[in-house]
Amino acid sequence: MLKSITAFLASLGAPRARAPGNFQPSQQLVVKAGDVLVQPQPDGQLWSALKVFAVDGATAHCLTYESCAIKPTLDSLAQAPVRMAHSPRAMATLAEGWELAGNQAATARELQGLKYMDFELYVRLTGQDADTIMRTATEHFERAGLHAAEGRRIEAINEYGKAIELYPAYTDALDKRAFAFMELGLYQQALRDLDESIYLNPEGMTAFFSKGECLLKLGHLDEAEAIFVEGQELFPEHAAQFNEFLKRTRAFALTGRPA
Repeated sequence: MLKSITAFLASLGAPRARAPGNFQPSQQLVVKAGDVLVQPQPDGQLWSALKVFAVDGATAHCLTYESCAIKPTLDSLAQAPVRMAHSPRAMATLAEGWELAGNQAATARELQGLKYMDFELYVRLTGQDADTIMRTATEHFERAGLHAAEGRRIEAINEYGKAIELYPAYTDALDKRAFAFMELGLYQQALRDLDESIYLNPEGMTAFFSKGECLLKLGHLDEAEAIFVEGQELFPEHAAQFNEFLKRTRAFALTGRPA
């Protein structure tokens, strides 16, 4: 009983989070492209902010900014770090509880991350031509292939990078750049490209197998073994290849020497 009374009295003196006095939430807000919305977080200590960069029917395509201690303004958000490049939200969830800070079109810097998350939307919003982008990316890819064929791996990596910069979901370019990194012994860099390729195309056997090779070369034997075991299930037509490298990985683990 005494503990209950003590807890009750303590709760009376405890500070309660509340919205800052300078927060003026909008009522029945219908957002449009360029709208910047802010709201205090539940603890009342930090602020959240987002920008609507496109509206499709009942969906608002937004980007969110990192939380900040001072109420955001259009000026302060101009160089604020983007937390999430694409955060689709139902229009209804933005109708109340947010304050309209103003309207400002998304900048090229703010839209850059969208290229990696929704390429078609990025192209549409930036007014670019998808065919032109893909044609240029293919030219870089083919140029990289010529460099690679003649042993100019650094030049090949640079050209593959240009293709990927234009079209981040270019899995063939990611794979080829990874192979070039592997040939140079840069397995950690290769692993990053392979992980991205697998994320974009989970059915890519070559990228999956090569990830296992990189892990083996880096000495991450448990992870490599898991890849070669899983590969036999995911790609049964290549089970023998995965099994062979599984044996090598286990032998490496036993002897401490690459098989």
